[in-house]
Amino acid sequence: MHLLNSILNVIEKDKIHGFKKMSNGTLLIRRMTEIREDYWMHRIFHALSEQEISSFEKESNLKFPDVYKDFLKECNGIFLYGGLVYVYGKAYLEKGMSREEKVFQPYDLIEEIEDPPCHIPDDLFYFGGTPKTIFSLDLDNQVLEMRRKSGKVLKKWASMEEWLSEMILKH
Repeated sequence: MHLLNSILNVIEKDKIHGFKKMSNGTLLIRRMTEIREDYWMHRIFHALSEQEISSFEKESNLKFPDVYKDFLKECNGIFLYGGLVYVYGKAYLEKGMSREEKVFQPYDLIEEIEDPPCHIPDDLFYFGGTPKTIFSLDLDNQVLEMRRKSGKVLKKWASMEEWLSEMILKH
């Protein structure tokens, strides 16, 4: 899986408006000073190691789908187009982190699953969203887009790659 390359290829054009690679590997792309001095339109959070993913999975009390684990190996969540598309990761604070590293954290999967916006069946893995919808993986690794309030399925993609390609190309 090369989801990170797919994302970067599409948003490459936005680097002319600002690009920063933080010391932890997080990428900040397209600085939007008209919104706020430190606002970045795209945030691609640093990859997690196998050990970090395993600890994250245990901490969450969930069984992560392999496709989500593969995603975390490339990036620990994304925040694209100013939050029009995002994938949850693991937010954390560590001693010695810079202010910027503390500020630019992914939306936290554990916080989100503790208080989901609607009923999510047990056979689905809730992993991200948009302002009006959420995204879940089913047991066949198909991505479902569901209405945030009702949980009604609006659309289905055969794979995370197909879903992500459409999400980043439509904006």
